[in-house]
Amino acid sequence: MLLLLAIITLASITGLAQFEPSPGKKPVADITDSIAGKYAMLSKEFGENKEIPAAYEKQILYALSYFPELVHTKIKFEIKKSSGGIISTRPTIGSLLRKSSKRTYIVLIYDSTEGRKLPVFGNADVNGQVGILGHELCHIIYFNNSTGFGLLGLGVAHISSGFMDRFEYKTDSMDIERGLGYQLIAWNEYLHKGFKAMRVNEPPSPEKSGSHKRYMSIEQIREVMAKSKLYQ
Repeated sequence: MLLLLAIITLASITGLAQFEPSPGKKPVADITDSIAGKYAMLSKEFGENKEIPAAYEKQILYALSYFPELVHTKIKFEIKKSSGGIISTRPTIGSLLRKSSKRTYIVLIYDSTEGRKLPVFGNADVNGQVGILGHELCHIIYFNNSTGFGLLGLGVAHISSGFMDRFEYKTDSMDIERGLGYQLIAWNEYLHKGFKAMRVNEPPSPEKSGSHKRYMSIEQIREVMAKSKLYQ
């Protein structure tokens, strides 16, 4: 059993190392004024096989426009009232072992403020919302390029913090290369302010030796953007 788990995990890690993102769309520093005006066109072009809650329809469609290869992919965006989590993505259990063209994915937006210890998705501005939606859609791109065996490996690999650090860091990098670097910065700025406000009455906790972040910092995002031809 241990050997099987090791093989599955290795398959997932190898897939992550070999996967390269597609060329991105022209970046826009602030999408606030354009997101509503493009709704009709985006709905027609990117709304196929998508279940989208009305509250975030414009943001989701705008994010989808950066991922044309997901046009025919079945994705359900659902709002879940929960005090934990912010947003997450996974294939449905029933489609896990199907070929990618037959899979259905669920993007869960946790949108409750009661008892919450994390910032809520709905309080971010549209730039930040599109930035993190792009991150989640990058997960689906990776899932679509994985076999069912590879997806099982990814599930097993979640027990490795080192693997998940690399996985999420690379996902942020993909999001930037898709053209959503400015939006990812907006999301990080929102999280920074949100966590700071929620912890205002808590005593400061000392940084542990060797501590690190799983996701890119704002400075790291800007460094990647500065090196990318897409943002020149």
